[in-house]
Amino acid sequence: MNKEYVLNKLKDQPQYIQELDDVEEDFKLFIVKNNGNNIKYIKNPSKELQIEAIKKNALAVQYIDNINEEVGIISVKALWNSLDLIKNPTDKIIEAAINTKGWAIQFVHNPSEKLQILAVKKDYDSIKYINNPSEKVQLEAIGNYYAAIRFIKNPTLNAKIKAIRLQGEGINYISNYDLDEIKIFIYENINVVKYIYENIDISLVTDVLIDKIKEESIDEKYIRDFLDLEILEMDKINFVREYGSTTAKKLLVDYKLSM
Repeated sequence: MNKEYVLNKLKDQPQYIQELDDVEEDFKLFIVKNNGNNIKYIKNPSKELQIEAIKKNALAVQYIDNINEEVGIISVKALWNSLDLIKNPTDKIIEAAINTKGWAIQFVHNPSEKLQILAVKKDYDSIKYINNPSEKVQLEAIGNYYAAIRFIKNPTLNAKIKAIRLQGEGINYISNYDLDEIKIFIYENINVVKYIYENIDISLVTDVLIDKIKEESIDEKYIRDFLDLEILEMDKINFVREYGSTTAKKLLVDYKLSM
Protein backbone atom coordinates (compact mmCIF):
# COMPACT_ATOMS: atom_id res chain seq x y z
CA MET A 1 0.00 0.00 0.00
CA ASN A 2 1.25 3.46 -0.91
CA LYS A 3 2.77 5.14 2.17
CA GLU A 4 1.64 8.60 1.15
CA TYR A 5 -1.91 7.35 0.73
CA VAL A 6 -1.86 5.82 4.22
CA LEU A 7 -0.47 8.97 5.82
CA ASN A 8 -3.11 11.13 4.16
CA LYS A 9 -5.86 8.84 5.37
CA LEU A 10 -4.43 8.66 8.89
CA LYS A 11 -4.33 12.42 9.02
CA ASP A 12 -8.12 12.63 8.88
CA GLN A 13 -8.95 9.17 10.21
CA PRO A 14 -6.36 8.15 12.82
CA GLN A 15 -8.48 5.14 13.80
CA TYR A 16 -7.69 3.69 10.40
CA ILE A 17 -4.40 2.51 11.87
CA GLN A 18 -6.33 -0.28 13.59
CA GLU A 19 -7.17 -1.77 10.22
CA LEU A 20 -3.56 -2.00 9.08
CA ASP A 21 -1.43 -5.12 9.33
CA ASP A 22 2.15 -4.87 10.55
CA VAL A 23 1.84 -1.15 11.25
CA GLU A 24 5.05 0.78 10.79
CA GLU A 25 6.30 2.78 13.77
CA ASP A 26 6.33 5.86 11.55
CA PHE A 27 2.57 5.60 11.13
CA LYS A 28 2.04 5.35 14.87
CA LEU A 29 4.30 8.31 15.51
CA PHE A 30 2.52 10.29 12.82
CA ILE A 31 -0.96 10.05 14.36
CA VAL A 32 0.32 10.64 17.88
CA LYS A 33 2.20 13.77 16.84
CA ASN A 34 -1.01 15.03 15.23
CA ASN A 35 -2.99 14.44 18.42
CA GLY A 36 -1.75 12.90 21.66
CA ASN A 37 -5.14 11.30 22.28
CA ASN A 38 -4.67 9.18 19.15
CA ILE A 39 -2.53 6.86 21.23
CA LYS A 40 -5.81 5.17 22.16
CA TYR A 41 -5.75 3.53 18.72
CA ILE A 42 -2.37 1.90 19.35
CA LYS A 43 -1.94 -1.36 21.26
CA ASN A 44 1.05 -1.58 23.60
CA PRO A 45 2.60 1.74 22.55
CA SER A 46 6.36 2.07 22.97
CA LYS A 47 7.92 4.43 25.48
CA GLU A 48 8.76 6.83 22.65
CA LEU A 49 5.13 6.92 21.52
CA GLN A 50 3.92 7.44 25.06
CA ILE A 51 6.28 10.38 25.53
CA GLU A 52 5.15 11.97 22.26
CA ALA A 53 1.53 11.59 23.29
CA ILE A 54 2.15 13.21 26.67
CA LYS A 55 4.08 16.05 25.09
CA LYS A 56 1.02 16.80 22.99
CA ASN A 57 -1.48 16.33 25.77
CA ALA A 58 -0.74 15.23 29.33
CA LEU A 59 -4.32 13.96 29.62
CA ALA A 60 -3.54 11.32 27.00
CA VAL A 61 -2.33 9.16 29.90
CA GLN A 62 -5.90 7.99 30.32
CA TYR A 63 -5.53 5.97 27.12
CA ILE A 64 -2.28 4.27 28.09
CA ASP A 65 -2.36 0.94 29.91
CA ASN A 66 0.78 -0.15 31.76
CA ILE A 67 2.31 3.28 31.38
CA ASN A 68 6.07 3.55 31.52
CA GLU A 69 7.13 5.01 34.88
CA GLU A 70 9.25 7.74 33.32
CA VAL A 71 6.34 8.74 31.10
CA GLY A 72 4.01 8.86 34.08
CA ILE A 73 6.42 11.17 35.87
CA ILE A 74 6.63 13.45 32.82
CA SER A 75 2.83 13.56 32.71
CA VAL A 76 2.25 14.53 36.36
CA LYS A 77 5.01 17.10 36.26
CA ALA A 78 3.30 18.70 33.28
CA LEU A 79 -0.18 18.40 34.78
CA TRP A 80 -0.40 17.27 38.40
CA ASN A 81 -4.03 16.17 38.25
CA SER A 82 -3.29 13.75 35.41
CA LEU A 83 -2.41 11.42 38.30
CA ASP A 84 -6.13 10.73 38.57
CA LEU A 85 -6.06 9.28 35.05
CA ILE A 86 -3.08 6.98 35.45
CA LYS A 87 -3.90 3.35 36.01
CA ASN A 88 -1.92 1.82 38.88
CA PRO A 89 0.67 4.61 39.26
CA THR A 90 3.96 3.64 40.87
CA ASP A 91 5.21 5.22 44.10
CA LYS A 92 7.62 7.39 42.13
CA ILE A 93 4.82 8.70 39.90
CA ILE A 94 2.71 9.51 42.95
CA GLU A 95 5.57 11.31 44.68
CA ALA A 96 6.33 13.28 41.52
CA ALA A 97 2.69 14.38 41.32
CA ILE A 98 2.63 15.50 44.96
CA ASN A 99 5.96 17.27 44.58
CA THR A 100 4.39 19.17 41.69
CA LYS A 101 1.23 20.05 43.61
CA GLY A 102 0.29 18.94 47.09
CA TRP A 103 -3.35 18.74 46.06
CA ALA A 104 -2.52 15.57 44.14
CA ILE A 105 -2.85 13.75 47.48
CA GLN A 106 -6.61 13.66 46.82
CA PHE A 107 -6.04 11.07 44.11
CA VAL A 108 -4.08 8.71 46.36
CA HIS A 109 -6.01 5.95 48.12
CA ASN A 110 -5.04 5.65 51.78
CA PRO A 111 -1.88 7.78 51.47
CA SER A 112 0.90 7.07 53.93
CA GLU A 113 1.86 9.65 56.54
CA LYS A 114 5.04 10.26 54.56
CA LEU A 115 3.02 11.23 51.47
CA GLN A 116 0.68 13.38 53.54
CA ILE A 117 3.60 15.30 54.99
CA LEU A 118 5.07 15.69 51.52
CA ALA A 119 1.76 17.16 50.36
CA VAL A 120 1.29 19.70 53.17
CA LYS A 121 4.90 20.80 52.94
CA LYS A 122 4.33 21.55 49.27
CA ASP A 123 0.91 23.17 49.72
CA TYR A 124 -0.38 23.76 53.24
CA ASP A 125 -4.03 23.69 52.15
CA SER A 126 -3.71 20.21 50.68
CA ILE A 127 -4.55 19.04 54.20
CA LYS A 128 -8.20 19.62 53.28
CA TYR A 129 -7.94 16.51 51.10
CA ILE A 130 -6.63 14.34 53.95
CA ASN A 131 -9.06 12.49 56.19
CA ASN A 132 -8.15 12.46 59.88
CA PRO A 133 -4.56 13.74 59.50
CA SER A 134 -2.25 12.76 62.33
CA GLU A 135 -0.93 15.42 64.68
CA LYS A 136 2.42 15.25 62.91
CA VAL A 137 0.75 16.06 59.59
CA GLN A 138 -1.31 18.84 61.19
CA LEU A 139 1.80 20.44 62.66
CA GLU A 140 3.64 20.25 59.34
CA ALA A 141 0.77 21.97 57.53
CA ILE A 142 0.48 24.71 60.15
CA GLY A 143 4.24 25.13 60.17
CA ASN A 144 4.01 25.83 56.45
CA TYR A 145 1.30 28.45 57.04
CA TYR A 146 -0.63 29.08 60.26
CA ALA A 147 -4.01 29.38 58.49
CA ALA A 148 -3.87 25.70 57.55
CA ILE A 149 -5.71 25.20 60.86
CA ARG A 150 -8.90 26.31 59.10
CA PHE A 151 -8.89 23.15 56.97
CA ILE A 152 -8.50 20.73 59.87
CA LYS A 153 -11.83 19.44 61.20
CA ASN A 154 -10.56 18.23 64.55
CA PRO A 155 -7.19 19.85 65.24
CA THR A 156 -5.27 18.62 68.26
CA LEU A 157 -4.47 21.01 71.09
CA ASN A 158 -0.83 21.13 70.00
CA ALA A 159 -1.94 22.04 66.49
CA LYS A 160 -4.11 24.87 67.82
CA ILE A 161 -1.27 26.13 69.99
CA LYS A 162 1.17 26.12 67.09
CA ALA A 163 -1.22 28.12 64.91
CA ILE A 164 -1.77 30.67 67.70
CA ARG A 165 1.92 30.85 68.50
CA LEU A 166 2.68 31.66 64.87
CA GLN A 167 -0.13 34.20 64.50
CA GLY A 168 -2.71 35.41 67.00
CA GLU A 169 -5.20 35.73 64.17
CA GLY A 170 -5.19 31.95 64.00
CA ILE A 171 -7.92 31.99 66.65
CA ASN A 172 -10.32 33.10 63.90
CA TYR A 173 -9.82 29.78 62.14
CA ILE A 174 -10.41 27.59 65.17
CA SER A 175 -14.07 26.70 65.60
CA ASN A 176 -13.93 24.85 68.89
CA TYR A 177 -12.00 25.78 72.01
CA ASP A 178 -12.80 25.99 75.70
CA LEU A 179 -11.83 28.35 78.52
CA ASP A 180 -8.75 26.38 79.48
CA GLU A 181 -7.53 26.49 75.90
CA ILE A 182 -8.11 30.26 75.72
CA LYS A 183 -5.81 30.64 78.71
CA ILE A 184 -3.15 28.62 76.93
CA PHE A 185 -3.56 30.68 73.76
CA ILE A 186 -3.13 33.96 75.66
CA TYR A 187 -0.10 32.53 77.44
CA GLU A 188 1.44 31.59 74.09
CA ASN A 189 0.59 34.76 72.19
CA ILE A 190 -0.89 37.85 73.85
CA ASN A 191 -1.99 39.14 70.44
CA VAL A 192 -4.79 36.59 70.43
CA VAL A 193 -6.63 38.95 72.79
CA LYS A 194 -7.25 41.32 69.87
CA TYR A 195 -9.55 38.77 68.27
CA ILE A 196 -11.50 37.59 71.31
CA TYR A 197 -11.47 40.67 73.55
CA GLU A 198 -15.23 41.22 73.45
CA ASN A 199 -15.94 37.64 74.44
CA ILE A 200 -13.64 37.23 77.43
CA ASP A 201 -13.37 38.57 80.95
CA ILE A 202 -10.44 40.94 81.44
CA SER A 203 -9.67 39.25 84.75
CA LEU A 204 -8.91 36.05 82.86
CA VAL A 205 -6.36 37.90 80.72
CA THR A 206 -4.83 39.46 83.82
CA ASP A 207 -4.47 36.11 85.58
CA VAL A 208 -2.72 34.61 82.56
CA LEU A 209 -0.43 37.63 82.23
CA ILE A 210 0.63 37.41 85.85
CA ASP A 211 1.64 33.78 85.34
CA LYS A 212 3.40 34.64 82.08
CA ILE A 213 5.46 37.68 83.03
CA LYS A 214 6.72 36.17 86.25
CA GLU A 215 8.58 33.58 84.17
CA GLU A 216 12.31 34.23 83.83
CA SER A 217 12.19 32.58 80.39
CA ILE A 218 9.76 35.14 78.98
CA ASP A 219 10.94 36.44 75.61
CA GLU A 220 11.28 39.97 74.32
CA LYS A 221 8.57 39.59 71.67
CA TYR A 222 5.90 38.70 74.22
CA ILE A 223 6.75 41.74 76.37
CA ARG A 224 6.78 44.06 73.37
CA ASP A 225 3.50 42.65 72.03
CA PHE A 226 1.91 43.10 75.46
CA LEU A 227 3.08 46.69 75.80
CA ASP A 228 1.99 47.50 72.23
CA LEU A 229 -1.45 45.88 72.58
CA GLU A 230 -3.69 48.96 72.39
CA ILE A 231 -6.97 47.12 72.95
CA LEU A 232 -5.81 46.11 76.43
CA GLU A 233 -6.35 49.24 78.49
CA MET A 234 -4.31 49.02 81.68
CA ASP A 235 -1.17 50.45 83.25
CA LYS A 236 1.12 47.93 81.60
CA ILE A 237 4.38 49.42 82.79
CA ASN A 238 3.41 49.29 86.46
CA PHE A 239 1.91 45.85 85.86
CA VAL A 240 5.29 44.53 84.71
CA ARG A 241 7.05 46.31 87.56
CA GLU A 242 4.72 44.71 90.10
CA TYR A 243 4.44 41.17 88.75
CA GLY A 244 7.30 40.77 86.31
CA SER A 245 10.34 38.58 86.69
CA THR A 246 13.83 40.05 86.57
CA THR A 247 13.90 39.22 82.87
CA ALA A 248 10.54 40.88 82.23
CA LYS A 249 11.63 44.05 84.05
CA LYS A 250 14.87 44.19 82.11
CA LEU A 251 12.95 43.81 78.84
CA LEU A 252 10.63 46.61 79.97
CA VAL A 253 13.64 48.91 80.45
CA ASP A 254 14.97 47.97 77.03
CA TYR A 255 11.56 48.68 75.52
CA LYS A 256 11.34 52.14 77.12
CA LEU A 257 14.87 53.03 76.00
CA SER A 258 14.04 52.05 72.42
CA MET A 259 11.03 54.38 72.25
